[in-house]
Amino acid sequence: MRGLIKGLFILFSLIVITAALIKYNQPSSERPIQKNPEINYADEIGEKLQNTNFTKKILVALRAAGYYPDSTIGYLIDSPNNQVITIQLHNLDKFDKSTESEIQNIVNSIAENNDLQLFMVNIRLIDVH
Repeated sequence: MRGLIKGLFILFSLIVITAALIKYNQPSSERPIQKNPEINYADEIGEKLQNTNFTKKILVALRAAGYYPDSTIGYLIDSPNNQVITIQLHNLDKFDKSTESEIQNIVNSIAENNDLQLFMVNIRLIDVH
């Protein structure tokens, strides 16, 4: 009799443990997975920048305007309303509001032609000695 009770107890314990494992390992349908829209936008804009050769177009346009940009451009994109482009320039003797405005207009024109949101332009001057 003791063996039967012990066997039933073990069997019942295994059933309870198995049921608990099944219940806790199933994905909950109550918690939908929410994707971060900013991450999706960053991925989307990154792909668009590559597909349109945006960086190359910026570099070519700046060189055509007489500027000497570094061969890389930095991007900081949080959302469509917060996009920053950082351009490093060499050999620039004079940097004033008109220079900044001209570079901003070049970037805006290329962005609009490629169906991109406008960027805030950040210029960094690089001293080459």
